[in-house]
Amino acid sequence: MICITAFTSCDNPEVKEINIGFIAPLTTLATDLGVGPSQAMTIAVERYNSNKSESQPKINLFVEDDKWEKDLALPLYEKLRKEHNIDIVFISNTDGTIAIQDRIMEDGVIAVNPLNNDKLLSSLNKNTFKIAKSTEESNKIVGVRIIELGLKKAIILQFPNDFMSIAANSVKEVLTENGVENKIIIIDKDQKDFTDILRTAKEEGTEAYIFFGYKKLGLAMKQARDMGIDALFFGSTTLLDPDFYKNSEGAIIGTECTFFTPLDGNYILANEFLQNYKKRFGEEPFSIWPPMQAYDAMNIVINEVKSINEDKTENESQVDWLRNRLFNVKYYQGVCGNISIKEDGSSRGIYFSLYKVESDGKLIKIKR
Repeated sequence: MICITAFTSCDNPEVKEINIGFIAPLTTLATDLGVGPSQAMTIAVERYNSNKSESQPKINLFVEDDKWEKDLALPLYEKLRKEHNIDIVFISNTDGTIAIQDRIMEDGVIAVNPLNNDKLLSSLNKNTFKIAKSTEESNKIVGVRIIELGLKKAIILQFPNDFMSIAANSVKEVLTENGVENKIIIIDKDQKDFTDILRTAKEEGTEAYIFFGYKKLGLAMKQARDMGIDALFFGSTTLLDPDFYKNSEGAIIGTECTFFTPLDGNYILANEFLQNYKKRFGEEPFSIWPPMQAYDAMNIVINEVKSINEDKTENESQVDWLRNRLFNVKYYQGVCGNISIKEDGSSRGIYFSLYKVESDGKLIKIKR
């Protein structure tokens, strides 16, 4: 087991190693939110370790697969603490981030969600940081688009988790305020047959179908088109999962969604990152925004941690020192843009745009 030098000693010994854990989906569901980000973090850590000075701590990264199940978050966190004594944990699942809150405060661990950034997470505790796009802002774009198109009746099929709930309610708020009739239907986690929901929506003259969930909603798209529903489709940031397209049998083409590409961030830095990613792993990620955000989030943490032996006083605990450093991040120039961290641990500087699915894995930008 690799340990971090303790900070309780009165002589403030030099920190030789920092251990970081990442809890994310590597199999089963939403793997684009785990595989690509873990590889992006690996690139950031390898680059730092190869170029650091002798006085700077080595960083070790340990990744665990939560299969996008919130109930696995705490056991995996405990495993990372027991086996690797982590002092920083990255976690991509909103529900999972909530599940570990008491323990990170008890253990003095900093948590970073590199994918989700919303009001719910910002209401938790001072040790939790959200270095990502705003969930509310990025999804409201869908609602604004429906209003622009003059559509008057919408239905939102929502997967049952906090992230999709926040996304769905953000759109609902915009639609309701602007007189668009709408309703949210929470689907079952393992649901495959959506025909009853779709039949009712068709009979009611629904003009906009919003799919806020994961790959099984591709089946809903196919079933809708088979039923003769030719209304417009909208979705969230998850549409580029190859299984989403496969399940839809192409019905996903034309769906408008919020997304993020190098065109929305620092184009030069983003393309350099993607080239390095392809060189390291043999191919680019099929969904670009999760690894881009994770890369920035890890580099922001590294940028602070690297100076720990120079800046931390013997009277400061590690968690207090790092927390204060992260709160002071302003206009960090990353691949996603210039990122700042606010007083509630949320971030600003990553802004999504509206895209349309053109073909399998291909999007075209509609508007900022």
